[in-house]
Amino acid sequence: MLAEYSSFKDRLGVLTGMSEDLIHVHIGLAIFVLVALVLRRRMRSPIPLAAVVALALINELVDYRAGTGWAPVTSAFDFVNTVFWPLLLFLLARRGKGPVTLR
Repeated sequence: MLAEYSSFKDRLGVLTGMSEDLIHVHIGLAIFVLVALVLRRRMRSPIPLAAVVALALINELVDYRAGTGWAPVTSAFDFVNTVFWPLLLFLLARRGKGPVTLR
């Protein structure tokens, strides 16, 4: 199953013509927006951001377990590429807001 997931990620890059870094950016934003929409949460809710962080960490763990030449620096850049824009949108949405409340 891990090998299939790794193969899917490789094919995605070939099919779209995007670099792995750009795919991480798009996937992070897509997860953030989709979780917010599906769970009917605002972007200032920590839940969509937590989903992005959790899935980014799981992806890096899968890369490590699949033995695809895991490198800590590369994984750190992948994680940052995935989480950066969702984190920025979260922080902008929270600007001027009070403490976090989960409805």
